Amino acid sequence: MKRKADEMQMSLATRATKWLGIFYTVSLLLWTIIDLIFNNQLGIQFIILLAGLILFFVSMMIMKQKVQ
Repeated sequence: MKRKADEMQMSLATRATKWLGIFYTVSLLLWTIIDLIFNNQLGIQFIILLAGLILFFVSMMIMKQKVQ
């Protein structure tokens, strides 16, 4: 039987998600910079990075609108 997560579990999940986002963002950014330096082009990782950042900021705007 499923039960709702308590405050501690939600806090841990939130912090883990934050670190996951930081890891993926930094990894894709470094990969993009290295690819730009060595191959003089922006690869698919740049598109994935931009899509993720756009999704993040759009979702933040929507959630702020719902709170107000």
